Amino acid sequence: MIAVDTVRKLLALSAARPFDVLTESELLLIAMHAHQRHFAPGATIFAAGQIADMLVITIAGEAHVLGERAPAIFDPASALFGLPVPDAIVAGPDGLEALCLAKPHLFTIARECPDFVVGLVALGSDGTA
Repeated sequence: MIAVDTVRKLLALSAARPFDVLTESELLLIAMHAHQRHFAPGATIFAAGQIADMLVITIAGEAHVLGERAPAIFDPASALFGLPVPDAIVAGPDGLEALCLAKPHLFTIARECPDFVVGLVALGSDGTA
């Protein structure tokens, strides 16, 4: 039996690009490894210059970069390629509910689901394709 929490994560992932190109079994595997996390309003998610240790997928609320709304998924370049986060990413005024994928799981997903990586690369700066 699949836990209700895992089903909720699967549904949240399936609504977000580039996860929407994955099969249900791929989404289920990812949902089982994703951790839901709440960031309080104004909390620093990634500091400028930090190497991201996870991919963050917004499910409610928002995050900000330089006072502007951050992409819905951040920071794939840092998490996948070890590039420093250029500017601090902080939770918005109502906080942020997110699913987080640790770097080791992200590498497994990238290896097993090449369409996912293509989708990440296709994301624009506003988090949409």
